[in-house]
Amino acid sequence: MVRFLEGEVLQLGEDRALISLHGLGFEVFCPVGTLGRLRVGETARLHTRLVVREDSLTLYGFHDEQLLEWFDLLNGVSGVGPRVALGILGVLPLELLGQAVSGDDPKLLTAAPGVGRKLAERIVLELKNKLPEHLAGLGASAPPAENPAALEAAAALITLGFRESQVHAVVQKLAAKNPAAAAEELIRLSLRELR
Repeated sequence: MVRFLEGEVLQLGEDRALISLHGLGFEVFCPVGTLGRLRVGETARLHTRLVVREDSLTLYGFHDEQLLEWFDLLNGVSGVGPRVALGILGVLPLELLGQAVSGDDPKLLTAAPGVGRKLAERIVLELKNKLPEHLAGLGASAPPAENPAALEAAAALITLGFRESQVHAVVQKLAAKNPAAAAEELIRLSLRELR
């Protein structure tokens, strides 16, 4: 089992990185947040999971060990494969993911590609009682009450055609980080994450 990988980043793709280690090139599939932290020519250390299939060996990597834990949990849900799990981790911050599962709120999960209402409900149902306390604790606090600027920003983004569940998750996170931000600033910051 490859538990972690540390080597030079040779290439970055849309969903993967090529890591050089002792003359070998490892193709590692990563969520967007992890890829955003990697730089070509720099050394990277990734927590990894090797997924063995009949016809392939695929390596998945994460900059944070809790991302790996979530990947394993999500991958264990029937109907969720590694690619869908990666998509969920690429769209939802861990705090919102913990909140969705421990707070029985599957709607948040539908922001991820390939996750419809039924699959989101299955993920919550299967993980609610399996979720370790340290991961459930990430979402245990109640979501902050939306301020008028956040409501205005969310309404504008939905009008632009973004999915409601995705918009609310992103705007809520940004409003919590920037409580004094006006609607225009929240829209600008949200567009960076939604595109």
